[in-house]
Amino acid sequence: MSAGEVAEAAGITRQAAHYHLSHMAEAGELFLRGAGRGAHYVVATAFARTYPTVSLEEDGVWREVLTATPELEALPFNVRSILAYAFTEMLNNAVDHSRGENAQVRFWISREAIAFEILDDGIGAFRSVRERMELPNDLAALQEIEKGKATTAPDRHTGEGIFFASRAVDVFLLESGELRWTVDNLRDDTAVGDVEARQGTRVRCEISPDSERVLSKIFEQYTVEADVPAFQRTSVRVRLFEVGERFVSRSEAKRLASRLEGFEEVELDFGGVQEIGQGFADELFRVWARDHPDTRLLPINVSAAVGWMISRGVRESS
Repeated sequence: MSAGEVAEAAGITRQAAHYHLSHMAEAGELFLRGAGRGAHYVVATAFARTYPTVSLEEDGVWREVLTATPELEALPFNVRSILAYAFTEMLNNAVDHSRGENAQVRFWISREAIAFEILDDGIGAFRSVRERMELPNDLAALQEIEKGKATTAPDRHTGEGIFFASRAVDVFLLESGELRWTVDNLRDDTAVGDVEARQGTRVRCEISPDSERVLSKIFEQYTVEADVPAFQRTSVRVRLFEVGERFVSRSEAKRLASRLEGFEEVELDFGGVQEIGQGFADELFRVWARDHPDTRLLPINVSAAVGWMISRGVRESS
């Protein structure tokens, strides 16, 4: 059902219907699928439970979910594997990093999509990374998470969980503080937006039961050598680091390149970026590349103007 359909049936305005539906979704009574005119709500959860995080084992919760929802057991192996990976990684983050007391788990199952949410009452994912890495704000923390290998517990975690989960499912959403980060792998797009301040972290993952995505293939995309199962390659959406309308300064390039030396190959996705400055290109493709010869920068989805500026930086580094 859509907000328009509810408004017509109840004899109220579309705005009023949207208000009530969104609050029901926040309470877990409904689940929102899609966006814009295609947005509609799915009624009721197939599984909903709240767990104390102390000594909570994510694999035990996953087995409990499977027992309670036989529909998940019947899913194709590739879809069930992705759900198992994303769910256990995200619940483990709530247990080990949130500093919260409780984690709420919700599952929705329909013919169109399988979705789950994990909500904790901790300090928030972005704040946790921000404090650990001494970053200026939550947006900077999000940018580090998007690169991969950002973790607040390096003795126990590699920081790969969110990186791979966000690329494995169809749609990934993370809300923390006043930011919402959405990764839509069906459209190959990502978005960052403002939301009303919230305590803790909300993570939502969604995948079609007919998805042909395979977890091992996703891992392979970020492995340089097929026989070495290590996280050696990353992909960074440059647009996430954009503050104004274009990239101009060397400081912006330094911020983008921070910690990329931990990878052998870095795919820089310039999709949606219309213009970069000479200083930005020079700092990234000449200075940084010269100082980090063991890391290859691979720009993709570049416009003609951006490609020309990058080529200048590459020529000057030769």
